[in-house]
Amino acid sequence: LDKNKRSETLSAATFKIENQGSAVFSELAGISSEVEMAEYMEAGEKGPTFGRFLGKAKPPTVALKRSMGNGPDTTWIWAWHALTRSGSKDAYRDTTLSLYGAGSPDQPLKSYMLVNAVAAKVEIGGAKAGASEVIIQTLTIQCDEIIEG
Repeated sequence: LDKNKRSETLSAATFKIENQGSAVFSELAGISSEVEMAEYMEAGEKGPTFGRFLGKAKPPTVALKRSMGNGPDTTWIWAWHALTRSGSKDAYRDTTLSLYGAGSPDQPLKSYMLVNAVAAKVEIGGAKAGASEVIIQTLTIQCDEIIEG
């Protein structure tokens, strides 16, 4: 790896979301933004020609994972998701996603504004009674737009 490229590479240790509450995550499972392409065919003088045009834009999605605890951040995530499930207008929140490095817990390496974000999905990983594994909580956020800060 080129020495100059190393300084451009981001390596985040934690990920934090904030709007009317906040929660810290240990894994960014992914950020997805997609526009469907529509293809068409039309007849021309030299035979069929093919083309494509921009189709429907899907809402951007952010998926985060963490070990679940009993604190106020877990309660906040469930409350936000409950607003989304009920169809409340209060579920739509401009949300900041910040990436923090191991050596800089107070200063984000990168941040994004998730415009009109909703807590679209909350998952709790399977666990067995008496087992020693950590329970994993996954939060999937959908928004209208992602703006790099």
